[in-house]
Amino acid sequence: MNYSNFDQVLQDLQSLNQAIEDIRQKIVTVSGVSYASQDARQVALDGLQCDIGACGNWIRVLMSLKGLAQEKYGKNWDEEYRNLIGTGLTSSQAEDLMLDYLRNTLTTKVHFKIENLFNNIIKALSANPNRRGFWQTSDTMLQQAGIPIQGREKDILTALANLRNSFHANGIHNNNSLNIIIDGIRFEFCKGKRVECASWKHIIVIIRATISVLESILLANRVASLKDIPDTFAADNP
Repeated sequence: MNYSNFDQVLQDLQSLNQAIEDIRQKIVTVSGVSYASQDARQVALDGLQCDIGACGNWIRVLMSLKGLAQEKYGKNWDEEYRNLIGTGLTSSQAEDLMLDYLRNTLTTKVHFKIENLFNNIIKALSANPNRRGFWQTSDTMLQQAGIPIQGREKDILTALANLRNSFHANGIHNNNSLNIIIDGIRFEFCKGKRVECASWKHIIVIIRATISVLESILLANRVASLKDIPDTFAADNP
């Protein structure tokens, strides 16, 4: 299942940012952490909002250029549109490449920001795992938040990681197989097979589910009670 048009994608990207905004406000209330703080929680959530917002902005730019070309050049719009975006490909090929790049970049940046946030929280809790890697990091983070390490939350975090990790093997999934349905959308990762669950709909759904898990972690008593979680980069760049 995918979207019929990019207006729907833009609406859902906005809803993701609103969900993150709600979490940021809850952190202010529950943890007493200023909204504009350099605390790792607000830094990470603000970064997620920036990445999601930038993705939406670039989609709007591309669609606006197409609309401008169609309005101004009539039946010759396709050639002018390709000139505007600077490509020798067909307009549909160029759009596919550009939108795939945005989708893949969003997936990667969202995962990296969440992984970095988990590491910052774990460090603040003095609960560093024995081994590095997102699998161990997410286990430790869930444990510290009082969430089972075998269950839906772990599967959601793993699904996002699987999408990101597939880039290491040109779209092939090389870890343990996983099959999970989120909001009626199936995510199936078969070891040694191509990843076929990375459409815009899949990406929006997995990010939304991950944000929900993130909220549970950030509002868990042990994490919420932390008054300051440093972020090294933010501390050096106030």
